[in-house]
Amino acid sequence: MNTYLTIMVTILVLTQIVRIIQNTIQLRRQYKLFQAQLGQLDDITQEDLDMQRRAYRLIVDHFERKRSEA
Repeated sequence: MNTYLTIMVTILVLTQIVRIIQNTIQLRRQYKLFQAQLGQLDDITQEDLDMQRRAYRLIVDHFERKRSEA
């Protein structure tokens, strides 16, 4: 009985170690992808932000006109 428990605990510990390694690998991949995407954000200019604000205002105005017509 004691040998059986030792084998089961060993298998469970090994399984958890494998899961930790897999999670670490996945987190590193996600971190690299996140850093690459974050690097692309440097290209945003004030002109881009102004254009986005303008587009948002136009969309809001459009829907307000649609609502008032209905």
